[in-house]
Amino acid sequence: MSWSNVKQFSLQHDLAPLNAALAERGIPHRIVELSGAQVLQVPQAELVEPVSEFIQAWEEGRVPSKPSSDSASVAQTPPERQEFWQSLVRAPVTVALILASIFGFACVEFAPLRAFVAQLTFVPVIPTQQGLILGSLQDTIQSQQFWRLLSPALLHFSIFHIVFNALWTWELGRRLEWSMGPGLYVVFFVITGVASNLAQYFWPGPQSLFGGMSGVIYAMVGYIGICQWLKPEPLLAVPKGILIFMLAWLGICMLGVVDFFMAGGVANGAHLGGLISGAVFALGKLGLAGKTENVL
Repeated sequence: MSWSNVKQFSLQHDLAPLNAALAERGIPHRIVELSGAQVLQVPQAELVEPVSEFIQAWEEGRVPSKPSSDSASVAQTPPERQEFWQSLVRAPVTVALILASIFGFACVEFAPLRAFVAQLTFVPVIPTQQGLILGSLQDTIQSQQFWRLLSPALLHFSIFHIVFNALWTWELGRRLEWSMGPGLYVVFFVITGVASNLAQYFWPGPQSLFGGMSGVIYAMVGYIGICQWLKPEPLLAVPKGILIFMLAWLGICMLGVVDFFMAGGVANGAHLGGLISGAVFALGKLGLAGKTENVL
């Protein structure tokens, strides 16, 4: 879904009454924060002009009020809380990914759930007389346990790991979900999640357990970076400083500096594989969109 801007307001402007007036009349809209301002958007470009005219009339007091118990409660809800709950409702896939990641962390952290960890690893964990050993990608494929190609993205091995990844999943993931829609966003998660896990598996070094959403998060960085370079859109208007920070962090991690401070090391292969797969996904999507526009 492609949202169109109708009007900008300052961050201090209380938009709860206007939001209630639009909701009372069944006008589809949303209010997002972009570039230090509140922006009212509508889902179709055809609605920009009539909604803009409605807002002008409402501001001039020419729109009769339609009081109701529901609208009153909406108007009394603090704008920040209202916008937060609206964001949750508009990003169900992102919320589900965060909850699934929290479950993956719980499986690692809490003994009653640790039996699930062996079902979420990239390769099977095989019991032997010498103890537990890791299987291979061939074992995963031959046993038809194809979910393992993706499931390590849910495993998180420390509180820092889950908090860091959950915050970036929310900050970047919801933007992608709003931009491409829930269906394509799920496809994006599956493709880039598998790609980043495969990259980590084949990354030079001893084989070990790995996991986390960071590979997919770097895929989001790659996707947003390409889209903002070739075809900018408001929904993906992430400050360049964030993208630069993420790329700098990738470089620092690949130099091995962070390994001295984190047990288990950093999944550099997943980060790089995710970044590349996200960029390729964006190029493919933009290329397909360009061909469709040419046909039309």
